[in-house]
Amino acid sequence: MQGIENLFLFKGLSNEEIAMIITVLPKPQKFIKGEEIYNHRKFNKAIGIILSGKAEAIDGALLKRSFVKGDVFGAAALFGNEESYISKIVAKSDTEIQFISEDILEDLFKRYPETAVNYIEFLSQKVRFLNKRINLYSQKTASAKLYQFLTENADENNTYTGANMSKLAALTSIGRTSLYRAIDELTEAGMIEKSGTTIIVK
Repeated sequence: MQGIENLFLFKGLSNEEIAMIITVLPKPQKFIKGEEIYNHRKFNKAIGIILSGKAEAIDGALLKRSFVKGDVFGAAALFGNEESYISKIVAKSDTEIQFISEDILEDLFKRYPETAVNYIEFLSQKVRFLNKRINLYSQKTASAKLYQFLTENADENNTYTGANMSKLAALTSIGRTSLYRAIDELTEAGMIEKSGTTIIVK
């Protein structure tokens, strides 16, 4: 459970309130490498928080997102009548996940209104990020090509190392000028962070 005290839901709550909430959460679940956590028909009405390990969201052959410690998934499964989940989530290593069900969330929202505001902010950020991503992919630009390459080649911490510009240009078949522009666009959109030859993919 280490690290869950920093969950976005708990922003603004006291340490005592957070500790009390944690005591009523169900026991974390463990998944072995390669095991399906969610698929289109099998999913929990819950958000999942990665406590350790790594998982990936996959739609067909497309890698949509990697999840590492502290990341949250499953919001799309909540507060609706959907009978299928939007993608498949697979454990890429032995992974431990804390689930917080829809029922528990509803109770939290009633007891601690701050958590409801925090959840709305979380969803708003998700919508803004998805809109940026949809716009990026629909344009089929150098930025989209670079982002896809980085997503597919990042390590378990969503980090791509050795981002030498000449090497990266050769690997992606993107010209140097276009590559610099693509990095700037992705950075401004909040989709990557670059420090030297290291790029963190979000």
